[in-house]
Amino acid sequence: MSILLTRLTRHYAFGLVCTFLGAWLTDLTQSMLPLALGASALVLATVPLVRAIWAKKPGRDERRK
Repeated sequence: MSILLTRLTRHYAFGLVCTFLGAWLTDLTQSMLPLALGASALVLATVPLVRAIWAKKPGRDERRK
C-alpha cells in the first residue's frame, strides 16, 4: 500500500489542520497558545510518518555496512 494512503498521513494532515486553526485562533485571541498547541500536534504527527518513510527507503541497509 502506498505511504500516502495510510493512517500516518491522515494524522499528519490532521496536524496541519491543527496548525492552521491555531494560527487563525492566534489572530482572533492575540495569544500564541493556540498556535503552539497546533504546532505541537503537528510535530507529534510528523515523527511516526518520517520513521515510516525512512524505514521504506531502498538501499538503507547497504549504506550501514
